[in-house]
Amino acid sequence: MNALILYFSGTGNTKYVAANFQNALIRRGITVQMHSIEENFDLSSFAYNLLLIGFPKYYEYPVLSMLDYLRCKLPVRETAIPVMAFCTQAGGLPTDFTGLEKLLKRKNHRLIISKSFPFANNMMIFRMFPPTEPQTIEINKTNIIAQIDPLLDQFLDNSASMEGIKAWQKPMEYLVAVACTRWMPVLGMKYTTSEECIRCGLCIKRCPKQNIRMGQNRPVFGKQCIFCMRCINDCPTNAILYNKKKLPQYKCKET
Repeated sequence: MNALILYFSGTGNTKYVAANFQNALIRRGITVQMHSIEENFDLSSFAYNLLLIGFPKYYEYPVLSMLDYLRCKLPVRETAIPVMAFCTQAGGLPTDFTGLEKLLKRKNHRLIISKSFPFANNMMIFRMFPPTEPQTIEINKTNIIAQIDPLLDQFLDNSASMEGIKAWQKPMEYLVAVACTRWMPVLGMKYTTSEECIRCGLCIKRCPKQNIRMGQNRPVFGKQCIFCMRCINDCPTNAILYNKKKLPQYKCKET
């Protein structure tokens, strides 16, 4: 049995969960390949019969770049493929996986497990989203790890466990996600750099949307940002400012 894990991770939370699923599958004797959607990986090159998809939740909806990737890259399979989808989030609200489920169905992939994992806030540019306390992060990690094997048991037994929200919330959350994804890069682009910037180019190299370029020896930010916070949280000198303010950095510890 072969399992493919596809994920997008801004600053490591989703990658952490995906790696724990990978390890649990390997312990069960299942062959696993795990790939970020940022890799140039040919999905048709691996004969998987299980698919796990992981992504963060932005604007209370699955990050739209993951849906775009699957729409373009996921092959249509002759035999239906069971799928588990999971997302990471700062809070504990349920997620609407309906759009993902419909997309997968068109590709002959069948979503049977969907799950949201409260983890940690990595987006501190707005005061309404304070940093998650370290002890809360550790509790969340413990809770996540405790759920890995039971979820895989259900998944391998083909036992459905679908997370959902109320019907009236679905169109509202989708519209909010689409509007914010479109307009936040236009209205919220307030990134600059301080004198502590060492021009290392790491933010340019690691930006998932190629939204940053070097101009006059200083990073310049475009308007394709998805606010993954990778540039701020990965900067070696914490030199990237938002609205002219330095922010605390979030680091996902893998252990």
